[in-house]
Amino acid sequence: MFLALWNVMAPVLIAITIGYCWGRSRVPYAAEFVTRAVMNIGAPCLVVSAISRSEISGSEFAEVAGAAVLVLAGSALLGWGAIRATGGDIRALLPSVTFPNNGNMGLPLCLFAFGQEGLALAVGFFIVQMTAMMVFGIPLLDRQSGNIWSILKGFAFQPLILAVIIGLVLLVGNIALPQWLDRSVELLAGFTIPLMLITLGVSLSTLSTSGWWRSLGYSTLRIGGGLVMAWWVVECLDITGTARGVVLLQAIMPAAVFNYLLALKYDQEPTAVAGIVVVSTVMALVAVPVLLAVLL
Repeated sequence: MFLALWNVMAPVLIAITIGYCWGRSRVPYAAEFVTRAVMNIGAPCLVVSAISRSEISGSEFAEVAGAAVLVLAGSALLGWGAIRATGGDIRALLPSVTFPNNGNMGLPLCLFAFGQEGLALAVGFFIVQMTAMMVFGIPLLDRQSGNIWSILKGFAFQPLILAVIIGLVLLVGNIALPQWLDRSVELLAGFTIPLMLITLGVSLSTLSTSGWWRSLGYSTLRIGGGLVMAWWVVECLDITGTARGVVLLQAIMPAAVFNYLLALKYDQEPTAVAGIVVVSTVMALVAVPVLLAVLL
């Protein structure tokens, strides 16, 4: 059992550690360029490759996406109640409690734990999380960001969304890409996960935090609340197999680093948000092996 867990966690920990050491060494890291390359090229190719190569059905993909909607909505409700009860700033703190790191950390873990099928299903959860963050998270942080429909319209034409549509068309139509294109997509997809994890490590090394006890409380809410909501959802919807594992694993991911970047951009308690990101990430490194021991 320990070896099985180590085989899943080790690649993630090693890549994050490399990024963390890089960040602490003060050697320049082109985070903005890497992020753009990953989000506009690597991640879309990874999505197409994962969906088209897996054995999942369109209904399974929709099942995980639907579960993600319920999990995120439930986490937001729990977070709203807890933040209000503790006198925190809902506008600043709710996104960190609600939106997990389903990309940088969730996708690699689902791949290593459940293979290509797990990765393909994890994409469904990730897309819902990204859409919710763009549509609800940004307007919550910035009232001047525009109406929801304009944001949603802009997000609909992002490469990641188009990649999901292409992948589902290939999956449903049982269509295979030409070999030259398939190999090109696989090649470009290959740099995505390593760079996502290294960038996560670099980001964690540069965060300035404070208020550790408050961060611990909200981090517990992020991971524990996510697990409670996910367990309730998979039981109510009778989700089984790999889809069940993916929903549970994605639900206990730590607060996304993107929450900190948005808090910094809109000046919404960035130091407090950074604390939640760091503490929840450390907590996830303990919680994930425990959950995987149950799932595997």
